[in-house]
Amino acid sequence: MRGLRNATLIGTLLSVLIFPNPADAQRRSRASFYNQTEFGALAWVNSVATKAAARQRRIVFDLTSENCTSIPDTGPNWFLINHSNAEQDGKIGYFSIRILYSFEPDAEPPLGYAGIHLHRNGNWFDANGRQASNEFERDSFQIPLNLEAFVELHSPYSGMENENLAKLEKALGEWHMKPMPEQESSWADRHLYGAMLRAYSSARTGAISARLIRFTSIAGDYSKDPVLFWLDPRGASFATILVEAPRHPGTPVRRVYTVRFDDKCP
Repeated sequence: MRGLRNATLIGTLLSVLIFPNPADAQRRSRASFYNQTEFGALAWVNSVATKAAARQRRIVFDLTSENCTSIPDTGPNWFLINHSNAEQDGKIGYFSIRILYSFEPDAEPPLGYAGIHLHRNGNWFDANGRQASNEFERDSFQIPLNLEAFVELHSPYSGMENENLAKLEKALGEWHMKPMPEQESSWADRHLYGAMLRAYSSARTGAISARLIRFTSIAGDYSKDPVLFWLDPRGASFATILVEAPRHPGTPVRRVYTVRFDDKCP
């Protein structure tokens, strides 16, 4: 996926010159987005191709009240999550981001774009409290599991949690970890990558991208470390984005967004 991101930078720069801004999404300053939306709200950072550029962008498109938003069909596209929560200022948690890509009926996903993509940002901790400073990333060609097997291994009702975790780590390495040594591993919230993925999947779902994003809550409207993530359209018609902070008290449980890459929003 990292190679694919680099390969599509020129396409992204060209596409943002001709692709209209989403007329139905509210254009906000980043400070306004932090102040006027709830924790966990999502905004699209348009016309940028890199994380460094997304960090600098001060105008975003608030997707909070939108059922569907059209964005460019080349990637990566960058998104910002509101992590402002005065009552939890300084508290470390994590966002579970799940992106389900839907393709045209009976259409095969383009070669190399089907299957599973996984990403975890840096500075998580293993079961022994050792910190993993580097990011984790695996794409479909590095993961010997299909979508159904991935979902089944994340079942919280199998009675084989230890065995399933061992199988998962053998297949892809240690992806589930702890945001802080004293906190539970994201494996404790495995239903988000099992039953929850199944609930939002359809016959058109041909690829998923699952993310673990560690963050620190802020109070106010300025962040030195904004919570950003990207998605590549992967040749799909649209994507469903699920945003959740399962271990962050007093916050909305789940947010669901749809972005289309074919300009067919109602």
